[in-house]
Amino acid sequence: MLTVFDVYNRLKSSLIEIYNDKAESSAVLHRVFEYLTGLPFTDVTVYPEKEVDTTFETIENVLARIKKSEPLEYIFNRAEFLDLELYTESSVLIPRPETEELAVMVSDYLKQRESGLKIIDIGTGSGCIPIYLALQHPENKFFACDISDKALTTAKKNAQKYSVKNLEIFYADILNYDKNEILNNLEFDVIISNPPYVTDSEKSLMADNVLDYEPHTALFVPDSNPLLFYKKITEFATSHLTSGGKIYFEINERFGNETIQMLEKYGFTNVSVKKDLFGKDRMAVGEWRNLDLIPKS
Repeated sequence: MLTVFDVYNRLKSSLIEIYNDKAESSAVLHRVFEYLTGLPFTDVTVYPEKEVDTTFETIENVLARIKKSEPLEYIFNRAEFLDLELYTESSVLIPRPETEELAVMVSDYLKQRESGLKIIDIGTGSGCIPIYLALQHPENKFFACDISDKALTTAKKNAQKYSVKNLEIFYADILNYDKNEILNNLEFDVIISNPPYVTDSEKSLMADNVLDYEPHTALFVPDSNPLLFYKKITEFATSHLTSGGKIYFEINERFGNETIQMLEKYGFTNVSVKKDLFGKDRMAVGEWRNLDLIPKS
């Protein structure tokens, strides 16, 4: 049997060779140790001789995958999203801090609204956004759709883990929403989406761990049509969003102004772009025509 110190020592010596940055090596060491042993990292100093249920073969397999730049979230099938720990695998994007910000922004808005609202997340991936919101706001009804069957399986698995009862997950191709019976029969108070928004020409700027492992269909759009999904979702919203309802997008920082203009062209008001924690244009928000505020003729 291996001990806590055996695992720590093997990981530390290997990760130092893989990562040039000492801080990054240390951060990965903490995460991998806890994933492999199921123990807090403090046990390295408190209980170094404690036996652990892992093997050198397992450790070497993990290290080999790390050397190939495979994300830890896929190696261990888990990712953190705010206060959730979600199942992840290579068919879904790894949740980002920017998406956490989007979810919190929507949650803050829902706190100001009455109960009984209908909210949909289009292109849900792992289900991180609607699962978080459904748990925070059980008084509302949530929907989530995706074009990927594997993503839907993952989202449903995560919803089951947290026993989410007020969330319906289903297949839908938003680019052909007019052919989807569920979408066509519902009206929503809030529409949320973090659709593909990285242009093909930006691929060369992507890190290997993203480009080689994360699903391209959830990442990239043609240079000739960078707002492809935003236009279609906004078009859908004009006939399926309630008066005064909100639309929330995570966006490509390069196209903040274009997204504003697009939303306003379709008739949205109070349109704005919000910056993320890194100071980049990252969230776009718009309000559908509030009929209560339009003067009657």
